[in-house]
Parts: sequence; C-alpha cells; structure tokens
Amino acid sequence: MSSLNPLVPTHGKPRESGLAKEVYFSDGYFSLHQLCSFAHQINYLHALGGRSILEVGMGNGFTSTYLRRAGIDVTTVDINPSLMPDVCCDLESLPSKLNNYYDIVSCCEVLEHMPWDSFAKNIRILSKYAPTLFLTLPYGKLIVGGGGYVRIPKNMIKSCWLDLPFLKKKLSPGHYWELDHSRKTSTRAIVRVLGEHYSSIKLGVFELNPYHRYFICRR
Repeated sequence: MSSLNPLVPTHGKPRESGLAKEVYFSDGYFSLHQLCSFAHQINYLHALGGRSILEVGMGNGFTSTYLRRAGIDVTTVDINPSLMPDVCCDLESLPSKLNNYYDIVSCCEVLEHMPWDSFAKNIRILSKYAPTLFLTLPYGKLIVGGGGYVRIPKNMIKSCWLDLPFLKKKLSPGHYWELDHSRKTSTRAIVRVLGEHYSSIKLGVFELNPYHRYFICRR
C-alpha cells in the first residue's frame, strides 16, 4: 500500500481492517527474523502453560494454527475480516463482543498500530480477559549485535545486542509509535501502565529477532 496515494490509509483502523490477506503472506513474512518471532511466540506461550488463549491480532494465523494443533484452545480476534478471525472487531469494541475468560491473552505486534494515547485503555481491556498477558512490541532504536545457539553444555539460545541511540530509526510502515522510540513511549512508561493491572512484569528480547520485545505480565 503506497503512502504516496492520498486515498490509501497509512495508519490505524482503515489500514488494518482493509489489508488484503495476501499481505500477511508476502516476502517479509517469510524472512528468518519474522519466522523466528513466530517461533519465540509459540515457545513462550507454551512455557506459560495455559490451556486457553485469547489471541488479539491473529496476523496470518501461524501462531494460532500451531497452538491449536497442539491441543490448546485458541480464540482469535482481529479487525480484518479477510483473515477470518473467530471475533472480528477492533479492540475497543471487544468487550461488547466477547465475555469469556482465558488463561492467557496474547497480543503481539498490535498496539503500535493504534495511537499511543489509547495504550492505557487497550491494556485495561486486555487485562479483563485473563490473569496473564503476553505482549510484544516493536523496538524503536537501531541496534547491532548477534544471536544464535550455544550447544555446550546444552542447547541454549544466547544473544548480545547493543543500542545505537545516536542513529535515528524510522518508524515502520503503519506504526504510530514503537518501544523507546521516544521518551513518551519508553520502556519505563510501558511498565508503568502495565503495573496498574499486573503485579509481576517480566520483560526481554527475542534473541533471534531483537526488534521484537516481550512483556510477560501476571496478576
């Protein structure tokens, strides 16, 4: 979708609800970084041990399909009808569409597609559906480093990433904001909002895709 065409929305609900299904299977979704992110999501959600998951923002369905085939009950929510989610609505409308309760809410690479001013309200809505929230956000600083497998003494994934704050990173297409891209959207600000609803917050980086950062939030 071209930002040069004034008739094509570049942000928010009009863009996300109107993206063709093929976009979610474009070359970028076949990149190793993106595939590694899916693998990290599945790994962490499995480790959390929930048997029912509400996935807000289903994307191409990679994560939900895998988890369902593993016997986990997954309910998908998305604003885009072409993706055929279980519940099709925006996040603000979700309370009027869904009353169920789950073990985990998963919300990966979603909230940055909405204005920052709605972040606190979005977290409040998500917190009503499960005692645990698995949240990922795109990182807004340039970084250098590396990550991979260490096989001695046992298989482990290790990484070493360093910020380059003196080099400005452009926001990715469709993003209103990104983690630590500005002081307003800093990690501290994110944790402060999450802390209003959760007593335990663990944060980290996907070792094989450092531009995706995760928050595991528990009551």
